[in-house]
Amino acid sequence: MQIAGLLDLSATGIYFHAISVSITLGFPLAIASLLYKYSRTGDESLLRAARITTIILMINFALGAITGTLVEFGLVQIWSGTLVAIATSAFAPLAAELIAFVMEVALLILFYVTLGKFSAKKSLTIILSYWAFAILSGILITSVNSWLVSPWGTGNLAESIYPFMPDYGPAAMDPSKLLAVKIIMLATGLPLQSVLQDPIAAQKVGILITDPYIALKNPYNISSSIHNITAAIIIGTSIAILAWSYRYYKTKDDRYVKILASFFIPFLVLMILQPTLFGHLMGTSVVEYNPTKFSMMEGAVEQISNPLVSLLAYGNPNHPIMGIKDYENSCELLGNKTLSQIASQYNLTAQSIKQIAGLLNIELSDENLSRVLNITAADVCKQDLSVDLSILPTINVLYYTKIAGGILALLSSLALAGLLYRIPLISPISRAIDKLLGGRKERTILILAVLIALGAATASVLGWYVREVGRKPWTVYGLLYPSELATTVPTAYSLSFLLIAFLIILSVNILGLAAMAYVALNADKVSEYFRELLNKIRGENS
Repeated sequence: MQIAGLLDLSATGIYFHAISVSITLGFPLAIASLLYKYSRTGDESLLRAARITTIILMINFALGAITGTLVEFGLVQIWSGTLVAIATSAFAPLAAELIAFVMEVALLILFYVTLGKFSAKKSLTIILSYWAFAILSGILITSVNSWLVSPWGTGNLAESIYPFMPDYGPAAMDPSKLLAVKIIMLATGLPLQSVLQDPIAAQKVGILITDPYIALKNPYNISSSIHNITAAIIIGTSIAILAWSYRYYKTKDDRYVKILASFFIPFLVLMILQPTLFGHLMGTSVVEYNPTKFSMMEGAVEQISNPLVSLLAYGNPNHPIMGIKDYENSCELLGNKTLSQIASQYNLTAQSIKQIAGLLNIELSDENLSRVLNITAADVCKQDLSVDLSILPTINVLYYTKIAGGILALLSSLALAGLLYRIPLISPISRAIDKLLGGRKERTILILAVLIALGAATASVLGWYVREVGRKPWTVYGLLYPSELATTVPTAYSLSFLLIAFLIILSVNILGLAAMAYVALNADKVSEYFRELLNKIRGENS
């Protein structure tokens, strides 16, 4: 069955959900900064701005809960093979994330109902606590995705078939059981769902994982979380900047410049740190743990030389950048080693594999098993790399378009900072840009805000595409293909199901985004409505 439609459906859901995640992580920065400034100045317009931003945050939070549920349902129902990961490496992070999510809900409600009633410092403490749990939630979710990108705890299992792969840490998962299941899938053509659908499969096969916290110990997750969370905060805050810039453009009221200036500095700090420090950490992690993805990002079909990239990636400008063809050549190091010989390294024989299949009620013919066990590892290695070669041009172009988006966002941020504050060297350039654009400050600020949001969104969207598609042909890097994780339910592949699912995702997200836009455009009316509603609730409870 063709999985292209399922991949597109999942990508659509995840990208829409990412908008909510970004606002969830980015708006608290603006709200906290507004409150901090309010505590220092007593300016009521800043408190009012914090209240309006919070209302949008609350609508977004509800939308995020709905879209997140859709994404999770899609994960366990469409990609049912991932249930194995959810029950093993992802179990601890996802369980902890539920607690973080509940704390987010409680603290966000507490913040809104007490805003203006509590002192600014108390409100600031509450919103920062909410933000901390939102960030924690993001880190825990990222740790699950990071394990798919870098399956820490599987030791040298991937390296046994792909000589260029790194060692993924101490074995915290039983490699012999993983390999046995993989060989059964190859020999039967069944996806993981069918192989492990027996509710007591774990009892029959044995425990797969020995360390349930292994995803949290993944070194790749450190750089990945910092980079992803910062990107989300930047996107979310850039949406707030765009909204307040639009209000300034429409009204020409200088208090909106004051609102922008109150939270732009922490945003600018993140904008500078993201490509310089955090992006560098992310890049070196890709080099270490995803060698084929790095080659695709750099467009390296064969070995190339790029002193600047090599200096950043390896700390040595003379270090060559390996190409996919070089990795293909390294497949030859495996010689004529067959999957049978690799299996024997993990104490697996044809008989023991058949025994495991029997325990799982899987019919495994001797002919098919023998065919798979006699496949040479070099052939598997080369065949998988041919997929990388086919998508290499796309990954390369999109990666550098992402870089261009990030540069556009950074330069636009610096230019806007020069208009909001007096900054030596930068402010004169910003004023020159303003003059070049016609000398209407409100229009220049809006244009720069649009460029910031556009550049940041481009970098983030394409960055996630490179992250996910760049690890192909695997979903779990070096171990499992997407087709091995897809559902076996035929309905999921039908055009009618896909159209209905797309329609639901689009409807939910468009309605949610329209609600947030309505609040932003009718801030006074909505804020007054919420205030009256809150007073009414308080009156009924008194």
